Amino acid sequence: MFPLKERFIRELEEIKTTMDREIRFKAAEFEELVELSSDDLDENACPLIVLAVNRSFGGKGGPAVALAMIMQYIFMADQVHRLMKDDPNLKEEKRQFPVLVGDFLYGKFFLELCKSKLLNLLAPLAQVIAEMSEASIYRWLSMSENPGEDRHIEILRMERASITGTAARLSAQLAGCSEKAQNRCESLGREFGLAWVARHDHMENQVVQQALARAKNILQELPESEVKPLYELYHYMETSLV
Repeated sequence: MFPLKERFIRELEEIKTTMDREIRFKAAEFEELVELSSDDLDENACPLIVLAVNRSFGGKGGPAVALAMIMQYIFMADQVHRLMKDDPNLKEEKRQFPVLVGDFLYGKFFLELCKSKLLNLLAPLAQVIAEMSEASIYRWLSMSENPGEDRHIEILRMERASITGTAARLSAQLAGCSEKAQNRCESLGREFGLAWVARHDHMENQVVQQALARAKNILQELPESEVKPLYELYHYMETSLV
């Protein structure tokens, strides 16, 4: 197991147990309604970014776990909405399930925001949801043309780097970090997000490695002894993206 995951095993189990309970339906299991394939990064990357930043800067565990869960709800909702298919042979109920389930998950994120007394974070979270949705539109529009690498990377940044960057920044904010530290954490999160989605989108390995190199440069501005969880986060992302 990764050192980072061992460090936060209790928090990750709490997040998973709570989310499993919250998204259980009376008539069917979540997996019966949508076929959402996931790997370790899909299940843990967003929560671990929040937890690693929080621990590095001495934040409180309770709000960080709540934020980690909120970010994962948003990530999952976006992924479920992407399951929508424009297939004339698809039954209408199958066509609608991704929309309904995705909206349900967005509702869960807002409920958790209220329960955790984190409504002050609503504006940046709404912004990241809007940015990810806008990216989906751009991706759909570019399907009939060759957008070029730069445009492709711009779309990827909006799709994934926006949520990982926001997760890192808000975690730093909750930990009471300065604006400078929040900006640095956001930049770090964005580079991790770009590397993650570039690998998922089968882009050239160079794009992944360049993003990780930029992340490493950001980290090297911070003493490893003071922010060890962030270095463990880098190791987790780098190893998972091989």
